[in-house]
Amino acid sequence: MPGGSAREAAERNAQAIMSGNLAQVMADITPEALAQVMQMGAAAGGVNPAAMPGITGYDVAPSAADGETETFDVTFHAAIGKATLGITWKPVMGQWKISAVSLVSLEPAPPA
Repeated sequence: MPGGSAREAAERNAQAIMSGNLAQVMADITPEALAQVMQMGAAAGGVNPAAMPGITGYDVAPSAADGETETFDVTFHAAIGKATLGITWKPVMGQWKISAVSLVSLEPAPPA
């Protein structure tokens, strides 16, 4: 597959989210998955894990593979806590694209 593996795409995308590279994030996501992210922010009372302030790091862990799709649990870390997203990737026109996004967990940081 051109562009490397799904894992490489997931790492690239997590780095883009952490660094605020919106152009890369938008290049990686399908319109359907973008709609899911928008709905997720509304359903969580406006908390959008992909827009957490001050992301300091992330972890990417394989979650599932089903035919052509691969899902990774991506945990973003920030001073306010951590959010884990289930991000499904599929090949679209020779490139890995995010086809689905779900909120796995949201953990606020303990009070100081």
